[in-house]
Amino acid sequence: AAATGASAGVPASAVRQPRPAAPLAQLVDVVTGDTLQIASSRCIVGRERAAADVVLRDPNVSRRHAELMYTGSDWSIEDLNSTNGTLVNNRRITRCPLRNGDLLTFGLSTFEFRG
Repeated sequence: AAATGASAGVPASAVRQPRPAAPLAQLVDVVTGDTLQIASSRCIVGRERAAADVVLRDPNVSRRHAELMYTGSDWSIEDLNSTNGTLVNNRRITRCPLRNGDLLTFGLSTFEFRG
């Protein structure tokens, strides 16, 4: 078997390095315009920094409120039994697919989904 990469005498700069994780999706706050980056295929939205990937400073958001999931081709969202529920386009959901431009509401915070 042929050796690959640096062990085959190829300069280290020529070996394909993993690129930094580019955001897979974004949540854009519809009030402030602030953009939250989602850089992994699974992302917990919540109020508690230790339990969530995207932390919202909203007392109406549960510690672990909802989870965004990417399958490689499609995004979906699942409510994690939050106290106040998760809305997609003003409809309460337990789980549903997401499309670019959907409005996601967690507590009193609404975001446009871009993915």
